Amino acid sequence: MEDQATQTPVETGKEPQAFSMEQALQDAEARLEKTVQRGQIVTGTVVFVTNDGVMVDIGARTEAVIPFNQLTEENLSEEELKNLLKPGDTVTAYVVRADLENGQVVLSKKRAEADQSWVKIQALYEQGEPVMVQVKEKVKGGLVATIEGLRAFLPASQVDLKRTPELDEYVGQSFLVKIIELNRKKGRIILSRRTVLEAEQKAARSRILASLKEGDIVEGQVVEVTDFGVFVALGGVDGLVHRSEITWGRFNHPKDVVQKGQTVKAKVLSVDTERERVNLSMKALSQDPWLTVSEKYPVGSRLIGKVVGLTQFGAFVEVEPGLEGLIHISELSWTKRPKHPGEILKEGQEVEAQVLRIDPEERRLSLGLKQTQPDPWKSLPDRYPPGTPVKGKVTGLTDFGVFVEIEPGIEGLIHVSELAYERVEKPSEIFKKGDEVEAAILQIDPVEQRISLSRKRLLPPPAHAVSIPGGEEGEGRKNRREGKEGERPKRSKSKGGAREGRSRDHDYEYGMGGGAASYTNYDPSVVATSNTNVKLGDVFGDLLSQLALEEDKDKEKA
Repeated sequence: MEDQATQTPVETGKEPQAFSMEQALQDAEARLEKTVQRGQIVTGTVVFVTNDGVMVDIGARTEAVIPFNQLTEENLSEEELKNLLKPGDTVTAYVVRADLENGQVVLSKKRAEADQSWVKIQALYEQGEPVMVQVKEKVKGGLVATIEGLRAFLPASQVDLKRTPELDEYVGQSFLVKIIELNRKKGRIILSRRTVLEAEQKAARSRILASLKEGDIVEGQVVEVTDFGVFVALGGVDGLVHRSEITWGRFNHPKDVVQKGQTVKAKVLSVDTERERVNLSMKALSQDPWLTVSEKYPVGSRLIGKVVGLTQFGAFVEVEPGLEGLIHISELSWTKRPKHPGEILKEGQEVEAQVLRIDPEERRLSLGLKQTQPDPWKSLPDRYPPGTPVKGKVTGLTDFGVFVEIEPGIEGLIHVSELAYERVEKPSEIFKKGDEVEAAILQIDPVEQRISLSRKRLLPPPAHAVSIPGGEEGEGRKNRREGKEGERPKRSKSKGGAREGRSRDHDYEYGMGGGAASYTNYDPSVVATSNTNVKLGDVFGDLLSQLALEEDKDKEKA
């Protein structure tokens, strides 16, 4: 025994410990004098573990106990709690109860850790720095996460940039959050992941806006399609492609051209860093078709297009995306006179047209549909020479004449002076629409698309028009012989005779818009002249009149 008590430090392998009665007394006095109060944070050494808790030497006259339920916030089993601390471990705890006289000191390890966590959390909250947390569970209205060992609440509205109804997928995840509300008295800690994401997004937008410049070609995904344009994601910032910059072609809604989720390329038109706006153009990546329209579609050439619009004055035809031409209503048909282009064309119909006029500066292209068909007016003079009798139905009645359709869509005008030998005041009293009328061709103007007809040239002349002796002719000669002061009396003309009809000016005008006559353009004071005699009676009437004049001259000489 003596040998064992006198072992040297070298033999035991331990450092020599200076221990004296004086030191022991000082230590005992210090323990007696040390006071412990509720709310203190003390540090001690684990002595042993019992079935009720962990005994800790805190340097007081009595040892303190940490109950198992005050060890940690984690939900551990009794066996795990017993193995959480071992004799000799240093532990920091919060004094829950201090009764040294009765030898009762109760500590709380988790309360001390919470105090330290609150100090750290307070510092994070004041600094505004993000902190990493792990989501523990889903609760009503949001998620629960731990931060420095304390429970904190993450509302559903603060989980992401957009409210997410399903939160189960976030359980177990770790991500950065920001403390937006802190109340230690109520033990309330409110977190926000959305604030962190917004800050990251803003930083990304700033970087992108700083890197973009006018004229850059960018690529992005369509995130939204609206009536006024398309939004394209450019990695943190959305650029707008206005509907006028989507394509050169015509469309009703932007969704007819692009769809959400589609990847597109565009050209940067402008960048507003202050308002964080980027204007893009998709059509700028393709050439303006009006720049080459004169070379690709010269005047006189024919092209194929699609009818994309019908208006009161004509039809719009899309030749290629961004290039449209107009077929005026007057250029639809040689013979028809439509009130609306829809009578001839339908929207969506593919048609062949001829280029009539091009104005690239005004972006106008005039097309003709009837020019792709033979012009029936060119062959009319050959098929209907002057004097040719024709038959047709009355299509229109005016005060100055009657319009007659001699071929489908082709009309001619019988002037009132050519309706009959007698004077006709109102053609509507004699004819009505749909009546069949026979007439003779007087003149055809294929350029102006006008046809002059005569009905009276196919009628027999009145009987008195060829009578020479007696009557008005005899009286006329007598009056001339008995004229005062040698004045030769005027010769009386046969009323309604062929000569009277030829002496009038027949140079009237009437429009034939779209291959048919236009009644409103007619001037009734002017009548067209005809140099053709189509009735044998007219020839005899002229000869007899000339003979009568020669006879009068011979008698005067005698």
